[in-house]
Amino acid sequence: MKPIFTFFVAIAFFHSVSAQDNADYYRPVFPKPIGAKPYNAESLLKTLGDVRILNRWYAGANGFVRTDKNKLSNTLDGLISTKSPAAYGYSAVVGWVGQEQWTIEAEYARSPIHNMLLINGDYPDSYKFTNDKNSIILRGKRRLLFGKSSLRRSAFWIGGGAGIIPNTGKQKDYWEFSGYRSLGRRMGIDTLFITSDTRTSSHITATVEASAEYILKVSKSIDVAFFGRKQWGIGNSLTTDLAYYVNRRETQTARITGDGSGWNFGISLRYMTHIGYDFEKLNHVFTRKKLVD
Repeated sequence: MKPIFTFFVAIAFFHSVSAQDNADYYRPVFPKPIGAKPYNAESLLKTLGDVRILNRWYAGANGFVRTDKNKLSNTLDGLISTKSPAAYGYSAVVGWVGQEQWTIEAEYARSPIHNMLLINGDYPDSYKFTNDKNSIILRGKRRLLFGKSSLRRSAFWIGGGAGIIPNTGKQKDYWEFSGYRSLGRRMGIDTLFITSDTRTSSHITATVEASAEYILKVSKSIDVAFFGRKQWGIGNSLTTDLAYYVNRRETQTARITGDGSGWNFGISLRYMTHIGYDFEKLNHVFTRKKLVD
C-alpha cells in the first residue's frame, strides 16, 4: 500500500504544478495599442476638455540680426560718410507667463552697437567700431486673444520693454588717415590728415523698445518664437570723434554717434521649466460624478 500511496501523492503534486504553470502561461495579456503614449497631466486633462494653464516659467536662447542707426555731424567736405550697419547677436532669456495672456521677460544680450566710418575718395574704405556689446532688458508682452483665453496655443504677442546698456568709458579704436589733394596746375598740393578716436560712454545708457512676435507651440515643453523689435536708444553708448587737418592745421571736426536705435529680427527657442495647470474643472467633474453615484 505504501508504494501505491506514494505514487498517488506524486501524481497529485505534478498535476498541481502543471495547473499553476498553465495558469501562468494562459494569463490574459492586454497589449498596449500601437502609438499610445503614457498619461501625464496634460493628456489626462485633455480627456476632460480644454487644458487651462494658470502660469508657467521658461528659459530660452535667442539669435538675431540687428541694425544700428548712426548719426554723423559733418562730412568734412565730403571726405567721410556713414551708414547703418547690420550685426548678429545672441541672448539668454527667462520669463513668466500668467493665464496665457501676460508675459514678463528678462533678457541678457551680447549685442554690439556699431559706428560705421566710410572714407570716400579714389580708394574708398570702411571701418566698423563696436561698444562693449552688453545689454539687459526687461519687457512685458500681451497675447492677442483669438479664441479662448488661458489655453496654451500658438499665438501672436505684442509688447514693450526698457533696459540698460553698461559702458566702460574705454577707448575702443584709434586711427589716422593721410592723403593729398591737388589744387590744380601750378597751385600745389594740400596734405590732408584725419584722426579717428572711438570711445564708449563713461556712464550707463538706456534703451526702450516695441516688439511683436509669433509663438509656435512645438510640444508640451518647447516653444519657438519669431520676433521683430524696434529699439530707441537713450544716450550715446559709442562715440567716434574725428579731426580734419589741412597742411597740419585743424580745420574741421566731426562726430559719429551710436545709441542702439534700430531694428532687431530673430528667432527664440524656449523650454518650459514649470507649468501650473488649472485643476478646478477636474475637481468639478469628480464632484459631479460622486453626486451622481
